[in-house]
Amino acid sequence: MSRMRTYALLAGLLYYCTHITSVAAVVAFGSSLTDPGWLSGAGTDTAVRVGVLLEVLLALGCVGNGVVLFTALRVRGPALAGSFAALRILEGSVIVAGTLPLLAILSMRGTPGTATSSFGESLVGIHDGAFLAGQGLVISVNTLVIAELLRRSQVVPRGIALLGLGGGALVLLSNLAQLFGAIEQSGGVAMVCAVPVFAFEIWFATYLVFRGFRSTTARQTEPMVAV
Repeated sequence: MSRMRTYALLAGLLYYCTHITSVAAVVAFGSSLTDPGWLSGAGTDTAVRVGVLLEVLLALGCVGNGVVLFTALRVRGPALAGSFAALRILEGSVIVAGTLPLLAILSMRGTPGTATSSFGESLVGIHDGAFLAGQGLVISVNTLVIAELLRRSQVVPRGIALLGLGGGALVLLSNLAQLFGAIEQSGGVAMVCAVPVFAFEIWFATYLVFRGFRSTTARQTEPMVAV
């Protein structure tokens, strides 16, 4: 297996990792973070601890994906590749920062008389804000950056890059609307707007895993279609 094929496989698998861990974290948290009883100290901590662990793994997957794609694509576009890696690291950092309020809640729940529903809701609000910043605003920009790099370098089919550009722009507008209160965070409209970026990442990841990056020679020898 060539070095570029290894990079492609690893980057694709890390994309899968980020999706699996992000969905699994939401499932693990369930309704705990919106349950006043749990925030006041009732119930078990296990599911939330698992959710925090999954979000840390998500952050590591984001960072790893950024580093691998930077290593693979820096010769195609150093500025864009470096920007993407930096944004992925920022995204991972914000995700980890968002777990800290949840760890604070878990710590307070272990101390009788310190956990209150209102204070817990405030800490959960910080976690939600980190989600909006990291998995909303930052991810929309890094999607635009990597999609533009893919469009210029032509290492994947053009359709993947165009989907990333369109999806990144849409999710950026959606998250700006959420930031200014025009639409509900994690509401139906926001979820629909996130679908193109999800589709882009899955398509890109699948192409990397099963096909790898296209070579310059292969692109140059592709037959032209008459129009």
